[in-house]
Amino acid sequence: MDKKILTLVITEGPYRHQYADIAYEMAESALRKGYGVKIFLYMDGTHIPKRNQAPQSFPNTAERFRSLLKGGAEIISCIRCSTARGHTCSEDPYIRGVQIKSVYELAEWIKKSHKVITLGC
Repeated sequence: MDKKILTLVITEGPYRHQYADIAYEMAESALRKGYGVKIFLYMDGTHIPKRNQAPQSFPNTAERFRSLLKGGAEIISCIRCSTARGHTCSEDPYIRGVQIKSVYELAEWIKKSHKVITLGC
């Protein structure tokens, strides 16, 4: 039997809303239960895996998502959204393992997913 796949689409950035934290908890739980986890970062969600974050009163979102990558999750950041927010491919803005690709990748993921959850306003 194929592994079930959970796809999360996050449209809000860290530290303003709890969507990144909720996505992290859902993804971590799904990985523990043996699911495949795919996370697509769209619009302001593309700020989540930015390297060198230094929040003072919050958990470091990029570091939390790094642990999801180590656990086998796949993370893609939308190329148009990333570059519009100053995270260009040539500057390697994200933690290792985050891919910057087209929104068309999301369509492929959705076709293969058992559950798709969108988090954002």
